[in-house]
Amino acid sequence: MKDGPGEAPQVALVCGLARDGGTALLERHVEWPWSLPRGYRRAGRDGPLTVLPQCAGAALLPGDRWRHRIEAQAGAKVDLISAGALLVHADRKRPRVARSDWELMAGEGAVLRHLQDPNVLMTGARMAQRIDLTLAPGATAVLFDGMCRQSPEAGDAGGWWLSDLQVTAPGGRVLLRDRQRVSEADLAGIRALPGGAAAFGTVTMLGADHGALRQAFPEGAMALRDCYAACGAARGGAGLVLRIAARTGGALDRAFRHVRERLRP
Repeated sequence: MKDGPGEAPQVALVCGLARDGGTALLERHVEWPWSLPRGYRRAGRDGPLTVLPQCAGAALLPGDRWRHRIEAQAGAKVDLISAGALLVHADRKRPRVARSDWELMAGEGAVLRHLQDPNVLMTGARMAQRIDLTLAPGATAVLFDGMCRQSPEAGDAGGWWLSDLQVTAPGGRVLLRDRQRVSEADLAGIRALPGGAAAFGTVTMLGADHGALRQAFPEGAMALRDCYAACGAARGGAGLVLRIAARTGGALDRAFRHVRERLRP
């Protein structure tokens, strides 16, 4: 799994409309350590196709580079979910970065929701993730992105977390760029503050369905247990961004589940 740039993804999925008008998995390529059960329509034919890639060991190791490519064709509705939190390991003797890259594409009128659970970093872990989303006219995308430390009380061992999101139109015009980085020292300092937080998440909601999203997620503070959360407009009118600072990883997980419940099928 340690590879250079330009190599094929280990998970590549194409979802589109089937003969019955519902969303189906049309093409797939899955390599170890991944497996992919058949997608299911939990809300019937007109609802989203729920897809759950599963990873052996549910862990990202130092030096790994995971590559994913997910396409929702025009009119398709896809919910990409995870089987649980992803544990990111550390190697103190030979510190290496664990990388996870996502290439997401939502065609005209498609709905693509990446509802992943938070990443959990072991002490000293270094993680970098890149998310590239191509959003066609009339498409909607919802992206979950969160992290916490496995042992928030542990000292600084040189670990850090980087998340880089770029959203573009099909022609390449940049609609939104959101880059986040934090070190273990930063996280320890934040946790030590009065009412300090130990877990952080972002929900990015983009595209055509602004009215329904704004009704479900009005701008301003949002009441979530053991969290401080606030929703605001993304730059350039691309959509909405919900930021969450939680006291614990468990509180962030509960907040993500609450947000999922507010998102209509």
